[in-house]
Amino acid sequence: MMNSALDDMMEHEAYADVQETLLFLLEECSLDEAPSIDEVVKWQAVFRQRGGKFQKLAHLCEQFIQENQ
Repeated sequence: MMNSALDDMMEHEAYADVQETLLFLLEECSLDEAPSIDEVVKWQAVFRQRGGKFQKLAHLCEQFIQENQ
């Protein structure tokens, strides 16, 4: 499920909105709706580039990748 609207959100929206969406996708949604490892890797790179508090979200992505490989 490659979702350009979701990618756009991760790149441009405010931290609180991105955090809420990311937490839902990584921890709460059903397995068939969960993001692929590739998507999470892409978001992780975006968060690292955005810097600051987005580093926390990059870390959440890293945990998800480690747990789901």
